[in-house]
Amino acid sequence: MKKLWKKSLVLLLALIFVVMSVLPVAASQATSYTYTLDDQENLVRTQDAYLPDRTITDLGLTDPEDMVIDENNHLYIVDTGNKRIVVFDLNTEKIIKILSGETIQSKDFKGFTTPKGIYRTNEGELYIADAGARTVYRFTKDYQYVRQYDEPTAPIFAGTNYEPSKIAVDSGNNLYIVSEGVYAGVIQLANTGEFLGYFTSNKSRLTPQQMFLKIIYTKEQEKKSEILNTLPSTFSNIYVDKEGTAYSTCMGVGDDLLKKHSTDGTNMFNNAIIASESLTDVTTDDNGIIYTSDSKGYIWIYTNAGEVIFSLGEQAMDTDISGLFSSLTTLAIDNEGNIWTADGKKGFLQSFTPTEYATTIYKALREYENGDYDEALEDWSYVLRLNQMSVLAHNGVAKAYYNDEVYDKAMEDFEIAGNRSGYSDAFWEVRNESIQKWLGTVLIVLIILILLKIVITLVDRNKVIKQKKKAIGQKLKNTPIIGEIGYAFKCAKHPIDRYYDIRVHKNGSVVVATIIYIIFFGVYMLYQTGKGFIYQYTKVEDMDMGAVIVGFFAILILFIVCNYLVTSITDGDGTLKQVYMIPAYGCIPAMICMLITIGMSYVLTYNESFILTVIMIIGVGWSIATIFEGLSTVHDYDFKSTVLSLIITVAFMLIAAIVVLVVIIMWEQLADFLLTVGKEIIRNVTGS
Repeated sequence: MKKLWKKSLVLLLALIFVVMSVLPVAASQATSYTYTLDDQENLVRTQDAYLPDRTITDLGLTDPEDMVIDENNHLYIVDTGNKRIVVFDLNTEKIIKILSGETIQSKDFKGFTTPKGIYRTNEGELYIADAGARTVYRFTKDYQYVRQYDEPTAPIFAGTNYEPSKIAVDSGNNLYIVSEGVYAGVIQLANTGEFLGYFTSNKSRLTPQQMFLKIIYTKEQEKKSEILNTLPSTFSNIYVDKEGTAYSTCMGVGDDLLKKHSTDGTNMFNNAIIASESLTDVTTDDNGIIYTSDSKGYIWIYTNAGEVIFSLGEQAMDTDISGLFSSLTTLAIDNEGNIWTADGKKGFLQSFTPTEYATTIYKALREYENGDYDEALEDWSYVLRLNQMSVLAHNGVAKAYYNDEVYDKAMEDFEIAGNRSGYSDAFWEVRNESIQKWLGTVLIVLIILILLKIVITLVDRNKVIKQKKKAIGQKLKNTPIIGEIGYAFKCAKHPIDRYYDIRVHKNGSVVVATIIYIIFFGVYMLYQTGKGFIYQYTKVEDMDMGAVIVGFFAILILFIVCNYLVTSITDGDGTLKQVYMIPAYGCIPAMICMLITIGMSYVLTYNESFILTVIMIIGVGWSIATIFEGLSTVHDYDFKSTVLSLIITVAFMLIAAIVVLVVIIMWEQLADFLLTVGKEIIRNVTGS
């Protein structure tokens, strides 16, 4: 009987375990993955931030282009294909009002032609952008027609295409209009309809190909070139939040496709914003969270500073699945924080409800903005329990620690999040505390050392210690390898004299040059991978070590051989041995500056990066000048001949590299051909 009870209990526990393990999977209704950014700004999967909720397909929408939600959870939908505005109650899921030429009784309003944009002010007035009618309509909160804003008559506006597709209005009732085919910027009109200018514009940047073509093309060729006449990114939407801050989205290529504007139109995002190239809409909630949509079916969510929080959704052209879109044209946020979207091709509405994971993140962001750092730290810590590698959470924890003046812990989380700017700020505070703590001790040690030196000088009047030091130095100088390395350092200090000795007296050593090359490569690799976190952007695991090693020594050998061959043809006096030694002896300053840079990268902040830049410029410039002087001296060239020989050397290197590449490709093709023939012969002989 006891055995039976034990077996039953074990089976019950096993059943409970299986059910509990299955429940979370079954509870998830997500039909697409949620993504966020890792510390390298790559999109990675994270927990579901939103789940598809309600799908509404019975409104008869055709090509919905835009929508907004008011404080009563009334959804205003621009039903472009049906030439109307549908007012839909999200609470009762019933249509409240339809705005069209038939329902609005006004002799001045004949109906919509191609409505594409809508905006509702804080007072409840509606502005409808109608591209087909080439105007913007204005209505009261009771849906009474007020007026329309036709094409401005200002001479400066003449010739500009006026087809309003999106509209936003600020607290002063100034209009911000996105017009189709206008690349100059967002049109700004006063409440009276007067043209005020362009609120903002996109910067036009030339690609390297375009810059090259601009140099070599004539004016006529520039006009005919499709590449040079590629249109810049175009504004796709404009939005003004309750506080009067304007946001805009663009379609195209660039790092400012999503912008947050100051009152003069300047982009307030200091850093490049990671965004889709096909953004269609932008809106914000009461907490300043920014939501955007793109035509490929993705929703992008940002903090008010432009940091990516989530990306979700997906495109599904021929499949009807909740949460997926054939074309996502617009989105809006209701009073409960749910996201409402419209599929422009299929004409249905889809809502998304936030999960606990998302609401906790939003709560932590809100607490941090309000200065409740302890509460924010608690919520961010909870997010980290859900997702230990959440970059956003580590950033939040670090910022909370920073504001609580726990700088060492802030540094740890900033480093995990890959936030070098925040890490630098925290490190500055830690360094400042360390300086204050140890400054007195360091000064005392320095004073003791100075006094010790003075005492030794006074005691050693016969210069016995100095002579012993000099004897040790001479002994090291006479040691073959160490002495030659010392000679290499002298080349950097007195290149003309030392390289003359190499040319005339045959000084220098191939063995030492080889050692210097190996040491230089080691220092170079340490420079690439071993700097302090603030200045270290390359991870060792991301490097192809084989390619780096082969590339480094291949370029070095190619330069030495090509320069020797070129100078042999152009009456240079240098031998292959001397050409081999010159770059080695000349790279000493660069190597020293790399080591200095590596060391200082651990004690300098982000704002002091110019110091490292100056050090490296000095080191590299010094090495280039030393190598140039060495080649000039050894080959007995003047300045012009040396420059010409180096240009020809580089040309020979490029030709040699191309030849090697062609040989490798041909050899691979030959190997594939021989392998195929061999397999065919074996198959014919064996019959298998």
